[in-house]
Amino acid sequence: MENGMKLLIDIGNTSAKLAVMGTDIVHFERRHESWKETFARLMAMFPINDVRLSTVAEEDLELQSSLEALKIPVIWLTSSVPCPAKPIADVPATYGADRWAADIGAIVQDPDHTLLIIDAGTCITYDLFSADGRLLGGAISPGVQLRLNAMHEHTALLPQIEAEPEAMLLGYDTRTHMLSAAVNGARFEIEGYIRQFAREYADLHVFITGGNTFHFADDIECPITFDPYLVMKGLAAL
Repeated sequence: MENGMKLLIDIGNTSAKLAVMGTDIVHFERRHESWKETFARLMAMFPINDVRLSTVAEEDLELQSSLEALKIPVIWLTSSVPCPAKPIADVPATYGADRWAADIGAIVQDPDHTLLIIDAGTCITYDLFSADGRLLGGAISPGVQLRLNAMHEHTALLPQIEAEPEAMLLGYDTRTHMLSAAVNGARFEIEGYIRQFAREYADLHVFITGGNTFHFADDIECPITFDPYLVMKGLAAL
């Protein structure tokens, strides 16, 4: 077993994910028990030397006390923590820690090109970085499940349904109509951003992470890297 392992924690809008990493990620899970129980189990399984954490959730006193009890260094990622690969300009103070972690995960893998980082989770976020190290801007839109939730919550009769990885282009009943618009609408939106930026930046490299996966049109020619552990790799690089 490797020495000097890191415990990486990504606390998002809907779940908390944990990974243990040495040279590579050796363990990944979603939290399903208390923080105290989770840390005790992982510390018994792996020689963890430090913790790196990003969170978009409200203050969690149980998490904080459980981390303090570990008696090992803890890095809380904020937008003020510099990217280890190269200096990045124009990152706002309000920038989400999870977005910054994913961005760092992409930049350390490819510091020399224009990067579009897409996180397709509860929300779909887009961050565009120039090759010379500037955050050019970003966007946020509802993810697939949020689109489905909104249709149910803001209408009288549309049902509550769960997102699926793929959907036919046109449905045959109410449920498949909703899935078609939610899944394919998100896919077309992402493809639109990629196509637009690929026209503007010949060196564009796209990184995609998050809980939703998409299959894109064959005529999109810029490099696309699908990396489910992008946030974790950003935390590990700190």
